[in-house]
Amino acid sequence: MRREIPRLRLEGQLPTGLIIDARSESEFAADHIPGAINLPTLNDQERIEVGTLYKQVSPFKARIRGASLAARNIADHVEHSLSELPQGHPMWVYCWRGGQRSGSLALVLKEIGFSPKLINGGYKHWRNEVMSGLPKQIESLKWRVLSGPTGVGKTRWLKALTEAGESTLDLEGLGGHRGSLLGDVSGGQPTQRAFESRLYHHLSSMEAGAEVWVESESANLGKLTIPAALMAKIHAAPQVELQVSLEDRVAQLLKDYPMWIAAPDQLIEKLNVLRPRHSNARIDQWITWINQGNFEALVSDLLIHHYDPAYAHGAKRLNQSDRTEVSVGSTQDTLSQLIKIRQLT
Repeated sequence: MRREIPRLRLEGQLPTGLIIDARSESEFAADHIPGAINLPTLNDQERIEVGTLYKQVSPFKARIRGASLAARNIADHVEHSLSELPQGHPMWVYCWRGGQRSGSLALVLKEIGFSPKLINGGYKHWRNEVMSGLPKQIESLKWRVLSGPTGVGKTRWLKALTEAGESTLDLEGLGGHRGSLLGDVSGGQPTQRAFESRLYHHLSSMEAGAEVWVESESANLGKLTIPAALMAKIHAAPQVELQVSLEDRVAQLLKDYPMWIAAPDQLIEKLNVLRPRHSNARIDQWITWINQGNFEALVSDLLIHHYDPAYAHGAKRLNQSDRTEVSVGSTQDTLSQLIKIRQLT
């Protein structure tokens, strides 16, 4: 008789311990429950093969082939990924809807002597949790915006605030992009779904009413879209604008973006995209500076004529009636100012 596998229904909280995603590698890559590992019951190619058999031959033949492939894959996972775990080790297993793929894997794991539980509703339930819970989490928090033009170091100050014990949301870190034309980050960006999962998971760790620092962003972060509910909060929240000299911003950007200095041809390709927005003479001058290795002049001119006007335009959407300026000084002094402003307002 088949042993009953316990089921868990997610209610805004993720289980602790080992979480196993039994879906295929492409499904996992598109999005998954944060912290899960991927042990496919059927991989992408095998799913296509079984699906073709189901449509062109018969459901029975498809089930025979699917069971055969699943048994081999599960055996491989047990031997190579799970063999060092102790008897009774707890684990959570899910697939698309908590059906055959996760059920097959969980049954074998239980028979071996592990303690698996199925996540009821699988990934589909998690996705519903994200879509319904994310707006509620955003609404439940008190937001404070860290603003300032390109090069003032907003992301670094978010990190410093985190280390000082403040609650923060690093959208650029979650989205794998620095939010500008040259903002590509090594490793690329997640899918929109994965970005939303990361965002929901991060915010779910915060208690209702917590004050959270977030960097001012436009609605688009590379190829991703920031949820409208969060953009509304960014536009309405009190803002603290960081102020740094142009010279210091140039120096900092040259430190932050060494990859473009090392790849001038790719940098030129990126800047050529801006020809509809700037004169050919200006962009030709930028390319001349790149070829000359004069990156200080390039960055300064980019800030003055491209990034600063774009920031000024976007900043109009921020809360101008509750805006405080902070001239960036030493780390401790600047942090003290930021925390004091939060406490007083």
